Amino acid sequence: MPKFASKTKLSLEEAGRVLRFRDLEKISEKIGGYIATGHHAEDYLETVLLQLIRGGGWNSLRTLGVLENNRFRPLLLFGEKDRKTALAEADWPVFEDESNHSSRYLRNRIRSELLPVLLKEGADPDKIFHNFHDSDTPRSGTANRKVNEDEIRTVSRRILEEEPASICKQVLDLHLKSLGLHPVNSQFLTDLLHNLDRKVSFSLENKEVWFWKSVSSDLYILPKKASYLKPFSYDSDSFFLKWNGKTKKIPKNCEPSNDGEGEKILLGGIHRDVSEILREKEIPVPVRKMLPILKREGKTVLVCLRMWDARLDDIRSDDFPQD
Repeated sequence: MPKFASKTKLSLEEAGRVLRFRDLEKISEKIGGYIATGHHAEDYLETVLLQLIRGGGWNSLRTLGVLENNRFRPLLLFGEKDRKTALAEADWPVFEDESNHSSRYLRNRIRSELLPVLLKEGADPDKIFHNFHDSDTPRSGTANRKVNEDEIRTVSRRILEEEPASICKQVLDLHLKSLGLHPVNSQFLTDLLHNLDRKVSFSLENKEVWFWKSVSSDLYILPKKASYLKPFSYDSDSFFLKWNGKTKKIPKNCEPSNDGEGEKILLGGIHRDVSEILREKEIPVPVRKMLPILKREGKTVLVCLRMWDARLDDIRSDDFPQD
């Protein structure tokens, strides 16, 4: 232990904390979990000031995300009043680290000398934190955590419409990294932002991913390897239809098909275009082409929307019975 302490210039107490945290890291990596910490907005502001003093760039403002790598920081979601209320009502003990009072550390000097001045002048740590941490922006996971390629990412259109290209690229690249995909190149970003400026629906693709947006929706990021962009499978003996990780048993007198382009379905006594209904429901175009539909005697009777999103109801023809 003395050798360890002398080499790293840590006290025995500090070395013990490091070793305990490394144990947490190992457990987190083993089970693919997160380490929850008690960081709050004032800690965020301290960290920003610390990094700026040390020469950090604009990324310093985006430090301490709520979900970042293998860290989960739930208290960043709550304001100071809510945090104090929760602690008081729960009667949780608060353990003070004695090193917090040492002026040896720059962070402590910021906390005791600089931060009070900013707070007195009206600085709002919670507001500053939320200004630079959009709730739709996930941060990258650990390298050992399994990437779920069937996940969908959406990026706030407000960010893409209001922020400069450099910020948009950072946000997009973080989403892509969380899916195990590569960042967008500058030309692709230019094309994407150009389409956004036109205020129209569009689809763009590269080798790994589809980007889709309707006029009013946020931007969808759809990995091409996802099961919802692969054809369905159907067992005509058991009548089981499989798609997007879901299984549905269909009536014997029906046949599954896909790509509802040009198909019509009877709704409310009117034959409506399936493609128009899917457009109204803001189903991404790449998904529409794979979405299973059921036909009976050549007529579309059911669009299997629940196989895409369990929160949605299937589109059912007037003359098609309930399951």
